[in-house]
Amino acid sequence: MKAAVSLDWLLAGFMGLLLPIAPLVASILARDSAYLWDYRRSLVKSAGHLRSQVRSRAFSRYVLYGRLHKPVGETERETERETLVGECTHCGNCCMHRSCVFLDWSPEGASRCRIYNSSFWKQLACGRYPESSLDIALYDCPSFTAVPPGKPAAGVQVIPVVAIHDRE
Repeated sequence: MKAAVSLDWLLAGFMGLLLPIAPLVASILARDSAYLWDYRRSLVKSAGHLRSQVRSRAFSRYVLYGRLHKPVGETERETERETLVGECTHCGNCCMHRSCVFLDWSPEGASRCRIYNSSFWKQLACGRYPESSLDIALYDCPSFTAVPPGKPAAGVQVIPVVAIHDRE
């Protein structure tokens, strides 16, 4: 676990050095020149994003999930996994505790992602959220719940996590 925390700090330090070009990178990834036009605001948002990555241990969680998380059927049966139920309410909590540089808000107050469904987004933890009860607890998600294995999700419609993102 200490190695994972060290990884977070090491990568955050490296990314901190690259912070001056973060608005350019965000502009390219989002295909939106607004990040460059408002460079100072984008830089502040990028710094907040980086702080939140360290807070949520985003780097090490990505590595740990990627290496330790095995697809269903290879090492475990479907019945041994917790069932995730719920539907996204667009609260923005899962977007790095509302500090993601790509997070934007609709006039109605719903969160929306400026890189949603892009190939880059799909490679991030965002494209797999939520994977487990740990994700739900980390971001204090009000709309998803994890039902332990073997317990029925009484009165709650089970929605495949992948399908949630396709609805938007």
